[in-house]
Amino acid sequence: METFHANPVVIPRSRSDRHSHSRQSSSSSSNWFSGLLMPDSWNMSPAVGTRSGGRRRRSEGDKERNEAAVIEEESLLRGVEENEGVPYRCHVLRFVLAFFVLLSFFALVLWGASRTQKPRITMKSITFESFFVHAGVDASNVPTSMATLNSTVEFTYRNTGSFFAVDVTSTPLSLNYFGITVASGNMSHFHQSKQSQRELNVVVMGKQVALYGGGPGVSGTGPVNMTLSFTVRSKAYVLGKVVKSKFHNHVRCSVVMDRTELGRAVSLKNSCQ
Repeated sequence: METFHANPVVIPRSRSDRHSHSRQSSSSSSNWFSGLLMPDSWNMSPAVGTRSGGRRRRSEGDKERNEAAVIEEESLLRGVEENEGVPYRCHVLRFVLAFFVLLSFFALVLWGASRTQKPRITMKSITFESFFVHAGVDASNVPTSMATLNSTVEFTYRNTGSFFAVDVTSTPLSLNYFGITVASGNMSHFHQSKQSQRELNVVVMGKQVALYGGGPGVSGTGPVNMTLSFTVRSKAYVLGKVVKSKFHNHVRCSVVMDRTELGRAVSLKNSCQ
């Protein structure tokens, strides 16, 4: 209707022509308007049906193109994410592996360096305070000679480590006479910082120790040969609890006890291994 009124016919015509033309125009415009209002009439008009079919095909084509574009965009985004995700995981894995390799190498270097810095033990002296031998019976009432001994061992422990501290323990210090332990003593556990030393005094004593035939050699007034032995165990924490080093110092000393010099320190400087 707007098209019809917006484009008026300006050529003068006769009254009959105008009347017929107006009737034709009104009928055509009414048919076109009614065709727009009633969808069922689209199939009745070939021109209108063609336009509606074209519009449908265009809308379906546009929809298909839009769907294809969305699918293509999603596939591209998925491909980008996959391409970006794989290198990222590879970089993380490489970083973790490199970290562990460097840590292992560093720990190995520290462990090798710590093995060259062993603790040092310097034996100083042993002092016999008392020594007695008398007749007695053992726990099963067997008669034998019994010995009672009291002594003190002095030595120095030094941690030579320049970058680690150590925890130190020891086996019991024992004085043996022909395979018989006549006295023993325990050293207390301690912690030693790096490049430092400590003076240690350990009491070694025995009370009512059965000698079982060894009495004649110790019952006189002459010197008595004994052996002092023990092992010092050191544990170094080089890199926390990740890298640890262990050191064992075995000490063995030949000791001569002279009863005429009880209470006097006997040097062990050249008597120990």
